[in-house]
Amino acid sequence: MPLKPGSRKRLYGYNNKTKGKRMENRPRSIDEYHTARWTRESRRFRESNPFCIRCKAKGLLVPAQVTDHIIPVEVHGNFWDRSNWQALCTTCNIAKGNEDKKLIKRFKEKRL
Repeated sequence: MPLKPGSRKRLYGYNNKTKGKRMENRPRSIDEYHTARWTRESRRFRESNPFCIRCKAKGLLVPAQVTDHIIPVEVHGNFWDRSNWQALCTTCNIAKGNEDKKLIKRFKEKRL
């Protein structure tokens, strides 16, 4: 008898046990990141800016994989301001994200 799709257990790859606590407690990102418009605009931006700007400053030519906001949206306020966008590789985006967390925390403390 044929099996229903998805009725077999995976022998490899993702399962719920490998998710970990760090991702469960992570807040959901801004809704605009999950729209077709952002996907389209981000892809277009990276086509015109194909290399990571931080790596390029170090003399390396690394392909950009992410469109990043230079000033975090929580601080800047305008999600769609193209002058606040930059193309980054994944490694640089993670490093910048850690810097942004500190900046956002200081910004929120000043507002209170």
